[in-house]
Amino acid sequence: MVELRAQYRGTPRSVRDARNAVLDYARLCGFDSQLTVDIALAAGEALANAVEHGSKDLGFIGLVCRFDDGVLTVEIRDEGPGFDVTAAMKRRREATSVRGFGITIMRALMDSVDYEHRGTLVRLRKRLKADATAGGADSREA
Repeated sequence: MVELRAQYRGTPRSVRDARNAVLDYARLCGFDSQLTVDIALAAGEALANAVEHGSKDLGFIGLVCRFDDGVLTVEIRDEGPGFDVTAAMKRRREATSVRGFGITIMRALMDSVDYEHRGTLVRLRKRLKADATAGGADSREA
């Protein structure tokens, strides 16, 4: 399958546009409607974080989607200074704020979530189950 590569301005409108691109790409890969929504939601969280925390002075957000051996990989890169992922997760567990659930949401919806370069690159992965292409009712992992 063809790899999707795009670059967006670090604006809230770009989050919507990039999220929709991920949604369309996931559909083309064969994910069912529920999983495409989950993938788009997880990517939207990563994109929103990149815009809010990483696109200094309205910089750019990079998006790469690829599908290899039944695994969709979505990479989102920003131009920010990065952050300590472990510290962010610890703050989330201790905080009473309604904010800060993005990492938790991404991890709940995707098979894996990895960070590189102090968080300026987020890599989301979701495997397409074999029964999903055969019309299985639910392609989620148990």
